[in-house]
Amino acid sequence: MSLPARFTQSLLNEFEPAYAHLLRVARRSTGCAETARDLVHDAWVRLAEQKRGMPAPMADAPQGAPPQALRNPTAYLTTLAQHLAMDQHRKDRLQADYLYDAATRQHQSPRRVPDAAEHLMYRQALQALEQALATLPERARTAFVAHRVHGEAQADIALRLGVALNTVERDLMLAHACVEDALHRWRGSPPAGAGATSANATGRAMHRRRSLTALLGLAGLGCSGTLAWQLWQAQRADAAQWQAAQRSGRGQLPRYTLPDGSTLQLDALSHTSVTLTARTRTVALHEGAAFFAVTRDAERPFVVDAGPVRVTVLGTRFGVERLPGTGGVLVQVESGRVQVQPGPGWAAEVLVADEALRIAPDGLARRELATDAVAPWRRGELVFTDTPLGQALERLQRYSPAHLSATGAAAHLPVSGLVRIANAQAWLRALPQALPVRLHPQGDGGMRVEMATGAPA
Repeated sequence: MSLPARFTQSLLNEFEPAYAHLLRVARRSTGCAETARDLVHDAWVRLAEQKRGMPAPMADAPQGAPPQALRNPTAYLTTLAQHLAMDQHRKDRLQADYLYDAATRQHQSPRRVPDAAEHLMYRQALQALEQALATLPERARTAFVAHRVHGEAQADIALRLGVALNTVERDLMLAHACVEDALHRWRGSPPAGAGATSANATGRAMHRRRSLTALLGLAGLGCSGTLAWQLWQAQRADAAQWQAAQRSGRGQLPRYTLPDGSTLQLDALSHTSVTLTARTRTVALHEGAAFFAVTRDAERPFVVDAGPVRVTVLGTRFGVERLPGTGGVLVQVESGRVQVQPGPGWAAEVLVADEALRIAPDGLARRELATDAVAPWRRGELVFTDTPLGQALERLQRYSPAHLSATGAAAHLPVSGLVRIANAQAWLRALPQALPVRLHPQGDGGMRVEMATGAPA
C-alpha cells in the first residue's frame, strides 16, 4: 500500500468518524465482532506506519489539486477493510487446512508395536521398580506418587503432610535415587557416575534399553501396570503434543488460533509460549497482555501462568495483563468463570463475567468490577484509573516508536480516563491542562514529562 502523503493524512483524519461504519463492514465480512475490531485496528496501523515513514511536506511546497479519491475517503477505507477481511478469510482457511492435515497424518501414522522380547523386558523392569518403591518410607512414597502421578505441587504436598517444603524435596530426591538405582540394577549397569553400561550388550538390547530409558523419563524412570503403570501414563500425559511461542511487535495486535480451537490475541510488545499435552493446555505470559477465547474441554483445563499468578478455566473469554512498572497482574473476565490463584499456597478466587482481580507482587489481590470493556486495547483504547503517569506512559510506549517518559515527581502523578491509542499524541499535549507538568519534545519525536516550574514536588 503506497499512497500520497496528503491522501494518507486525509484517511487518518477521516478514520475516527468512520470507525463505527468500518466495524459494521468488517463484521459483515467476517461474522465476528472481535475479528472485525482487529481488522479495523490493523487498517489504522498500516496507515499510521506509512504516514510515519513519509518526509514532512515543505511549508512552501505547491499545494496542487487534491487526488480524485480524496473526495470520498470513507469509500476508500471501506474497501481497505473489505480487502483485509478477505485476507483474513484466506489465512484462516490455510491454517485450518494445515491443522487438519497435521491431525490426519498423526492419526494415520503407523505406531510401533513392541515385540514379545520387549514386553518381557518391560515387565521385568516394572517389577524391579515396584519392588524399589515398596522399600521406600511411607511418607517418601506418598510424596513421590502425589508429585509424579497426580501432578501435585511440592508446596501443596508439604501443606497436606504437615512438613516443611525442604522435607518433601528430600523425600522426592530419595525416591528418585531409589528408582534410578533399581533401574541400574535391572540393566546390570553401574550406578550413575560409576561408568557406562556394559560394552558386551548387543546393539538390539542397547536399543531396547535406551527406548526404555526414554520411556521412563526420570533418570530412566517410567512405568506400566499398577503403580508403575500410573507413573508411565502420567509421563505420557505430560509429554508435549504441540508447542509454540508468540511475540508481537510495537503497535501490533496479532491473533493466533490454537490446535484445540481456542484463540489467543496479544497486545503490543507481548510474549507468550503455549504447551498442549494430553491432559493440560498451558500458556505462559512472559510479558505484556493477552486475551483468550477458550474452547471448552472438561478433560483438559486451560491454564495461564503470569509469573506466580495462575489462572485456570475450562471454557471462557478473559484477559490477563502483566502490569508495567509494578510487577502486578490484572485478570479480567468477559464471560464464563475463571479461577485465579495469586501465588503458591494462596487461596484461589473465582471470578465471573464483568469481574476483575488486580494482584500485587506480594500476592495481595483486590477484586474489582470490570466496568469498562475487558482488555480495551483490543479496540484501540486504554483505560487508566489513578494510574501513576510513569506507568501510563510505559503502557503507551508499546504503541509508540518514539520514547515516552516521566521524570521525578511527575512519574507519580495519578491519571484517570480513557485514551484512544490513535490519539495518544493529543492526550500527551493536553496533560499540562490537567496536571502541573510541562512537556519536553525529544529529537526522535518522543516526549519527556517533568513537573512544571513552581509546582510542589
